[in-house]
Amino acid sequence: MPLGDKYLRLTHYLNKLEKESIKMTFAEIENELGEALPASAYVHQAFWSNSTSHAIAYGWLNAGFRSEQINIQEQTIVFRKKPKMCEKKEKTDYSKKEILKKQLDPQTAVKYIRDYFYETVKDEHGRYKSWEHCYKAFGEHRGKNDNATIDYLSLHLSFYLASWGMYRGSSFLLQKDYKIHGAVVSTILEGKYDVLRNISAENLMKAENLDLLMELSDRIKQLYANERPSFEGNTNNVTDTLTTKILLGTLGCVPAYDRYYVQTVRQYHISSGQYNACSVRNVAEYYVRNKDVFEVVKNEISQHRVEYPAMKLMDMCMWQAAFVEENSKEEKM
Repeated sequence: MPLGDKYLRLTHYLNKLEKESIKMTFAEIENELGEALPASAYVHQAFWSNSTSHAIAYGWLNAGFRSEQINIQEQTIVFRKKPKMCEKKEKTDYSKKEILKKQLDPQTAVKYIRDYFYETVKDEHGRYKSWEHCYKAFGEHRGKNDNATIDYLSLHLSFYLASWGMYRGSSFLLQKDYKIHGAVVSTILEGKYDVLRNISAENLMKAENLDLLMELSDRIKQLYANERPSFEGNTNNVTDTLTTKILLGTLGCVPAYDRYYVQTVRQYHISSGQYNACSVRNVAEYYVRNKDVFEVVKNEISQHRVEYPAMKLMDMCMWQAAFVEENSKEEKM
């Protein structure tokens, strides 16, 4: 009997769709299944997560979909097709060879990495050091998942996020204490995610690791969404920027998809800038193509305090490139 056999009718329904996504009510899902959903489906958002701890998840996962935008109050859910591995969604008139020529020159990229790293050196207590403190703390405490460890790491995570703008006035986090991160910290510490810690660019390109990364991303979003809303009537808005900032600060497995990063990877045709498995693989491929150059600077800066992961270097590079460009435009005005 295949996994999720009980929910094959949902799989068959989604397989027949010629859409990238569909929004369904719980009643519509029950109609397709021919039976009522468990009571927990109407109470706990975790029931609808992409974790196979609930058999119903096989209903959409086996059809190549992922669940998102779960609204318990309105009893709705969105199913969206998982992007095919490294399928370029952006339209371009350039050939692959021309695109590679237009990508950021590795020597220039290294200069951006060094310039960024200099900011962590010149100010002993500058915000640039927040990533190091957080990343180092999570590395030292992997393998532990007791309450004291979770509390300690939640404090590290909250200050790192605050240093990089994740506690702005519009953020739901501003209305919470640091303990809101507890469930996320505990999840990140699970042994199944050890492979993502300081992962090499080559290993990040593997489908099984990209799937694991996307699974963890979904779980992080769901855990915050499960918390009491900061603003009445709204689900806590967990953006890709917040999710990837957390992953960068705790595991170093993906760049932070903030405004500067997205601007640079789009400008140099490295990826679409949308956070998905395809775009992560694209930036990992960019690192591998220029590995000889990047590994030199990686080893150079890692001698100072902590070992810098490949994806942290990509984050530094892309962020600094956009930062320099924006400042140069302001100077000319």
